[in-house]
Amino acid sequence: MSVIENQVKLGRELFEINTHVLRRMTEITGEGVKQYFETNQDFAKRLTEVRDISTFVELQREYGQTLYNGVTERLQTRGEVLKEAVERGGEAMRVAFSPEAAEEVVEEEAKAA
Repeated sequence: MSVIENQVKLGRELFEINTHVLRRMTEITGEGVKQYFETNQDFAKRLTEVRDISTFVELQREYGQTLYNGVTERLQTRGEVLKEAVERGGEAMRVAFSPEAAEEVVEEEAKAA
């Protein structure tokens, strides 16, 4: 493969990685918003059942804990997506700029000549 072909391949791989990350981040955000609205609807329905202050405080604590758990879960998922993207991008860069790849290019050019 020529140097230009290697660079084009690297650009394509990086573009695919970025596209995948953007899609996953959008999906995660969409799921989070959907879950947020569902949680609010659920707790709004349960709010009508409150008859005393201790029940209200317990409901508020449960609501806060539910929101916190959802946010931390989504942040962990985002972190995993980004970690995977960095690993894939690093691997693509290593392959594109490794000495072995450069040797292959020289050998292929020599064979072509």
